[in-house]
Amino acid sequence: MKKMITFCLFLLPLLSVTANTVTKAKAEAHNERKITVEVKIAEDFVPKNIEEWTLYVYAAMPNSRVPLANFKGKLSELPKKVELLESMYLLPHMTLQQADKVVVIAKATTSTDPHKKLAEDIIGYSQPINFSAGAHQKSQVIISQFDLAKSDK
Repeated sequence: MKKMITFCLFLLPLLSVTANTVTKAKAEAHNERKITVEVKIAEDFVPKNIEEWTLYVYAAMPNSRVPLANFKGKLSELPKKVELLESMYLLPHMTLQQADKVVVIAKATTSTDPHKKLAEDIIGYSQPINFSAGAHQKSQVIISQFDLAKSDK
């Protein structure tokens, strides 16, 4: 019995990794759009209370902030590679599939509401990404400026 439990505990992580690999392989086989983003923060923008900051990474059409694919994490996890997949949409009619060009935006805030803008919010933008070059793209974002959008006070 003990050997069986040990064998199952050994096998379980392998099955989990295999299932995750199969899901990614299915997405690639269906030519699902994907952006692998390397997100960093400039040294002079690292806040002292970094553990309290939330990180939002999302793809949007140029000159828009409506997410077509999004990721939420902690600012303290940077630098980090993030995958934005077509299936990571907020609205089913607005996905990476609907856009030929996108920009990746990485925003960090202490607000619990991602739509509320604070004066200390920090942000970074990628170069434009064009899916005509292929369904799988790579990009980089460095958070290196304050979010100059109008703050809510």
